[in-house]
Amino acid sequence: MKLPLYTSFRLGFWVLLLLSVFAWAPATHPGYWEALEGFAPTFNVDQPGSLASVAIAPDLWRGSGRATFLLTRPLILLGVDAVTAVRITFIIAFLLGGLGMYAWLRTHLGDRSAAFAGLLYMLAPPLLATVYVRGSLSDALILALLPIALAGLTTYAETKVISAAGITLVAIGWMWQTQAGLALCCSVLLLLYALVVERNWMATLVVLVSSAAALVTLAPLLDMTVPTSVTFTEHFVAFFQFFRPGWQVAPSVSGWQDGYPFQLGSALILCSLTTAWLWWAQRPTQIPPLNTYLFGFGWLVVLGSILLATAGGAFFWQWTQADRLLTYPWQILLPALPFLTLVAALLPVVQPRLQQTPYWPVLLLLTVLSSYPYLTTKFTPYQPPAAPRAVLGDYQIVVLSAELTEDRQQKTATLAVAWQPITVLPTDYTLFFQALAGSDQALTVAAQLDTQPLGNERPATTWRPGEILTNTYQLDLTAVAPQLQAGPLQYHFGYYDWRTGARLPVDGGIDDKLVFYGN
Repeated sequence: MKLPLYTSFRLGFWVLLLLSVFAWAPATHPGYWEALEGFAPTFNVDQPGSLASVAIAPDLWRGSGRATFLLTRPLILLGVDAVTAVRITFIIAFLLGGLGMYAWLRTHLGDRSAAFAGLLYMLAPPLLATVYVRGSLSDALILALLPIALAGLTTYAETKVISAAGITLVAIGWMWQTQAGLALCCSVLLLLYALVVERNWMATLVVLVSSAAALVTLAPLLDMTVPTSVTFTEHFVAFFQFFRPGWQVAPSVSGWQDGYPFQLGSALILCSLTTAWLWWAQRPTQIPPLNTYLFGFGWLVVLGSILLATAGGAFFWQWTQADRLLTYPWQILLPALPFLTLVAALLPVVQPRLQQTPYWPVLLLLTVLSSYPYLTTKFTPYQPPAAPRAVLGDYQIVVLSAELTEDRQQKTATLAVAWQPITVLPTDYTLFFQALAGSDQALTVAAQLDTQPLGNERPATTWRPGEILTNTYQLDLTAVAPQLQAGPLQYHFGYYDWRTGARLPVDGGIDDKLVFYGN
C-alpha cells in the first residue's frame, strides 16, 4: 500500500516530540517523588559493583545491573547531583521508548500512525506506573530499549544494513546488563518476532547471538540471587483490575483487593478493541501482509501476557520455574507493552480517515486527555543523602539520617531520625533507644525508651512504601548523671519484633543496632 504523501514531511515525528512533554513533565518537578523503591536509584548511581546493592537486593534476575546507571554517570561527571541525574535518565527513557516505537513502525504504518504509537506508548499507564509509582529505573530502561531493539531488528530484516543489526545487539546487551529477568523475556519476544513476523533467519540469528553473548558476560553473577519476601503466586492480577477506573498509588499486595495500578489505560483498550472490530468487520484487502502479521502477532502477545499475569498462568510459572526471573507476575505485561501499543496504533491504518486533519489531532488530544489521571504523583522536598545511614531488615526500612544530640546540662539525649520504608512491613515493629554506660566489655543499659516509632496512630504496618517519615526521641539521663561526668555514653538504636524480641538486622546482618557515641 502506498503511503499518503503527507507522511514524507515527518509531521508526526515533530508532533510526537512536542507532545512527549506530557509524559516526562512530572519528572522535572523540584525534588523527587515518593516512589515505592524509594531513593534506591539515587543511592546506587556511583556504585562500582556489577549489581546495585544499596537499599536494593543485589539479585541478578530481579535486581538492577550496572547498565541501569550508564546514562547517569556522564551527568555526574558534569557536576549534576544524583537526584537530578536519575530524573533526567527517566526523561530520556520516555523519549527513547516513544521515538523507538516511531522508528519501528514508521515504515509499516506511516508517519502519523507511528507518531500515534509513540504517544500511546509514552502515556501508557504501565510505563507511567513504572516511573511515577514504582520509581524503577531498571524497568523503565527496559521499556525504553525494547522498542529500539525492535526498530533495529525490523530495519536489518528489510535492508541488511549492518548498523541496524548493531543497534539491536547494543539494545539487547544493554537490557541484559540492566535487568536480566525482564531482558530474558524480551529476548524471547524478539526471537519470536523475528521468526513469525519478519521471517528472517539472519535477524533471528542476531537476536540469538546478542542474547547468548549477553548471558555469557553475566555468567560470573549467576549465583548472585537472594530470597525474596514476596510470594509470587499471591500476586496474580484479577481480570477486572486491568479495566478498573481510578489510580491508587499503593504497593502490590496479595489478593483481588490489591490497590496497585494495573490499568492498561482507556486509550490503549478502546483503540485496540476498535481496531480488532474494524479489522473483522471490514476485512481490509489493501492492508499489506506484513501489517496483518503484525496485527496477529501483537494480539497473541497481548493476550498471552494477560493470561500469564492472571491466575490462569500459574501452571506455566510453576512448570518452567520462570517465577525466579520476576518479582511479580504482572511484570510480564511490560515486555508486551510495545505490542499492545502496536495493536492500538493500527487504528488509523484500518481507518485511514483518522490520519487526516482534523481527525488525527483529535485522536492525539484524546490520548493525552485519557492519560491525565495517571500523571499525578506525590513529591517530597526531602533531599536524600549521598548514601543511607543504614538499611534495616531484609531491605525493609532505609534510615536516611540519624543525628544524636547530648545535652549534659539538661541531662537529655535526643535522636532525630528520618527513614523511608521500601516494602509493606509484616508487623508493627517497636523502636528501642538506649543509653549504655561502662566500658566496652561491660556495658549496662542506663536509660531506655521502647515505643512505637510514630505512636499508636501510625503503627509500622500502615506505612506506605516510599513515604518519608521523621520523628525525634529523647532519653532522660538524670539517673546516669555520674556516668556523664566519667566519660561518654554509648547509644543504641533500632527496631525489634515485640512478639519475639528479635531485632531487625542492620546492613544485611553486620549488626542488629545503630551505635552512637555521646560528647
